[in-house]
Amino acid sequence: MNWMLAVLVVLTASPFIIDSAYAQTAINVTDFQPCFLNYTAQGIDMWQQCGFETDYLQAVTVGFDYVTGGLLPVIIVSVIIVGTYMKYQTGVYPIAIGVAFLPFAFYLFPEDFINYAIIISAVIGAGAVVSAIIKQTKDY
Repeated sequence: MNWMLAVLVVLTASPFIIDSAYAQTAINVTDFQPCFLNYTAQGIDMWQQCGFETDYLQAVTVGFDYVTGGLLPVIIVSVIIVGTYMKYQTGVYPIAIGVAFLPFAFYLFPEDFINYAIIISAVIGAGAVVSAIIKQTKDY
C-alpha cells in the first residue's frame, strides 16, 4: 500500500518537477557526412579520394560513425562496461574502466561528457538506493 501511495504522489507531482518538451525545441545533431554519401568518390577510386589508404580504422568505422552520429566510442565503452558488470557482478571493474576512459571521453566529446556522466551517475545512484532499500533490509 505504501508503494502505491508513493507512486501516486510521484505521478501527481511530476508535471511540477519535470519541464515539458515543446516541438520548437532545437536538438543539435552532429553534422557528419562520410565522403561516400556526398558523391565525391565513385567506385574503386573511393579508397584514394576518401583517404582510406592512410587510415584503415576510419575506413572500417565510418559507417558505424555515420549511423551512431559520431558517438561510436561512447557506445563501445558502454558495451565494455555493461559486459564487465554482467560477467563479474561487481561495480569495481566498470568504475575502473569508466575512470580509465574519462580523459578520452572528455577529449573526444567535451559537450556530451557532462550529460553522459549525469545519466550514468543517476543509474548508479538508483542502483545503490535499490540495493540499500531492498536487498540489505531482507532477512535471508
